[in-house]
Amino acid sequence: MADEKNTDVMEAGAEAPVRARVSPFQFLEQVNKERKKVTWPSFKETWLTTVMVFIMVGLTMVFFAIVDSILLYGQMLLIGAKRLF
Repeated sequence: MADEKNTDVMEAGAEAPVRARVSPFQFLEQVNKERKKVTWPSFKETWLTTVMVFIMVGLTMVFFAIVDSILLYGQMLLIGAKRLF
């Protein structure tokens, strides 16, 4: 088993495999084949994902506002400043 070479892993200093060149027409055919494999999300999936992103942004804003307020309060205690609130 030690004598077998793994063709997926390149050895140090080995050159990358050379790919055969194709004509622009063949390239566009290949691109079209790959494009047909793509599955697009439905409107419902897109809407739910968008709503979830906005909810997470809102929760993150609240979290950092609370942390910022706590740190500001601690800083004011350290330097002995008058309360801002």
